[in-house]
Amino acid sequence: MPVFDAEVARQLLPLFVLAGAGSLFLLWGAFVRGVGGLLRTLVVLVHVGLLVLLFTRWNAGGWPILNGMLVVDKFALFFTALCTICSLATVLVTPGYARRFDIERAEYYAMLFFALAGMFVLVSAYDLISVFLGIELMSLSVYVMVGFRRRDLLSNEAAMKYFLLGAFAVAFFLYGMAIIYGLTGTLNFKGIMVTAVRDELVRTAPFLFAVGLIMVGFVFKVAAVPFHMWVPDVYQGAPSPVTGFMASAVKAASFAAFLRLFYMSFMAGRSQWLDIVVVLAILTMTTGNIIALVQRNIKRMLAFSSIAHAGYILVGMAALGVDNTHAASAVMFYLVTYAFMTLGAFALISALENRGDTRGLEIEDYAGLALRRPFLGFAMATFMFAMAGIPPTAGFFAKYYVFNAAIERGLVTLAVIGVLNSALSLYYYLRVIVYMYMRSPRTGDVVPTAFDDLGVRIVLAVSVAATIWLGIAPGGVLPGIGNLLTWTSESLARLAGL
Repeated sequence: MPVFDAEVARQLLPLFVLAGAGSLFLLWGAFVRGVGGLLRTLVVLVHVGLLVLLFTRWNAGGWPILNGMLVVDKFALFFTALCTICSLATVLVTPGYARRFDIERAEYYAMLFFALAGMFVLVSAYDLISVFLGIELMSLSVYVMVGFRRRDLLSNEAAMKYFLLGAFAVAFFLYGMAIIYGLTGTLNFKGIMVTAVRDELVRTAPFLFAVGLIMVGFVFKVAAVPFHMWVPDVYQGAPSPVTGFMASAVKAASFAAFLRLFYMSFMAGRSQWLDIVVVLAILTMTTGNIIALVQRNIKRMLAFSSIAHAGYILVGMAALGVDNTHAASAVMFYLVTYAFMTLGAFALISALENRGDTRGLEIEDYAGLALRRPFLGFAMATFMFAMAGIPPTAGFFAKYYVFNAAIERGLVTLAVIGVLNSALSLYYYLRVIVYMYMRSPRTGDVVPTAFDDLGVRIVLAVSVAATIWLGIAPGGVLPGIGNLLTWTSESLARLAGL
């Protein structure tokens, strides 16, 4: 039996908090139909308390626990904090949206906590079984959240597609796990690496086949080509706050597990799978950007944009190496900056969406927005500039570090293709800005009062501040680029030696 003592309990305390909160709100929903101010306050307090807990544990170290199933180190704490911030932003944006679409239920927040619990397991995983458990707990909760507008056919369709394709993708992952276990006799990350190197398995066809199958599972979760087909329909059909949560937290947690597993277990065979990741990165960047050019629905446009950003992050994955942590640190920085600009964009979309025919999701609905509400126009412009990688926003430096890591590893052609794709994306990002600043609002258009919700204003203000600050501040009292890169390097420092 795994050794379980007070220190192990302290390391698992975030998981206990999330599972307990999820169970509490699930019971609340069973007996109380409505959602009042007390419940929302409790949800926010749980998130704030969890963030405080995570930061107090930052210097506590971390080692494999539960017979090597989990390791709650700085890497895990870093990504758990990021996912918690994304979840808190989702909570702040949800109330106004939920009232308009009549989906105020305590079960919504229960699923959010269960999804966070799955993310904690996923980013702390030190064994392929833990990875599977984390993916499933996170995914099952998000499936329910995607279909939370039960009377909406688009939401129903989105949930069904996500569920069916997710089950299909995880089957590949399980098959790869089975082959790995058959070859190495273990599912532990360090054990896989040691056995594969000792028995010279890293270049054998069965081992590479297993790595490819496991990669399929991750490629689906991070929404990379060719397993991207679900993204536009799911992003469009899901409630907008949930879409923002998926685009930020789910992507971050999935890439975190992807990064840890390949960095710790499969790096010895990097030369064998490198070309696959390079091709995936090129196809993902190019496909996402080209299809986004013709989108008129802003959620579908950002869905294909999300696919393109997964391609940029895969550039960093292709540049991974055991001799330095520059590429891995660049990937982590990219995920942080992308989370803030995505959360801000979807907070604004959530506030503008209504129950009319167009639901406020067409680009034409943003005509003249900056003229009527200057701050909203400035916020959306900031997020669009950041996603396009225009300085001095954080998006520019995120792409710079990823492409620079690729160049350092000799992947110059891949970096050049990434830069060209980033230039291509300017068209559809700038189109939104043109509509906001250079087109007159349509007759009868009224800015929804949802923009006056305190939660929406907080998320927009924090997202704008973070997107700009991480682009201009090298460090200091508040976390800047220097601080963040130091945190990511610290969180990666012990991975190879665990």
